[in-house]
Amino acid sequence: MKISGAKKIHYDSGPNMTPLVDVVMVILIFLMLAGSFGGASHFLISKQGIKASGGHGRPLKPGEVPDVNLEIRVDNSSDGTGFVAQGTGFQPTGSAEKLQGELDARRQQMIASGTPAGQIQVVLFPGRYVKYTNLIAIYQAAMRAHFEKIAFATSH
Repeated sequence: MKISGAKKIHYDSGPNMTPLVDVVMVILIFLMLAGSFGGASHFLISKQGIKASGGHGRPLKPGEVPDVNLEIRVDNSSDGTGFVAQGTGFQPTGSAEKLQGELDARRQQMIASGTPAGQIQVVLFPGRYVKYTNLIAIYQAAMRAHFEKIAFATSH
């Protein structure tokens, strides 16, 4: 006796998708493991500099006085754990508190010599591979020294 009922019901389910899904998942996992997400960067790399005609590149209006730049060069310390900041008119230092005192004294000197406080611009020149944490400490020291304008530039 033959059972013919099982052969009559046939569902057309299409091609088998399991191998395709397996291959796509292997490729996806490979790309995730081989790719770089860029989240492990610990250094500031800047390609934007200050133009000779002004920090923002616009020409000066007639009678307008350009900002006075107070340049601070920032490099990593020799042991790599801190920073060395040096600028015109003060000694190189690796302490944010000492730098703040130096900047505050320098600001007072410039104001006493007739430079308006709003026209003094601190320009930070980070060296190659300066860590963000060190640059932020210097930026905050300049902010605590009451400078209104702080800019970043590449070393020239």
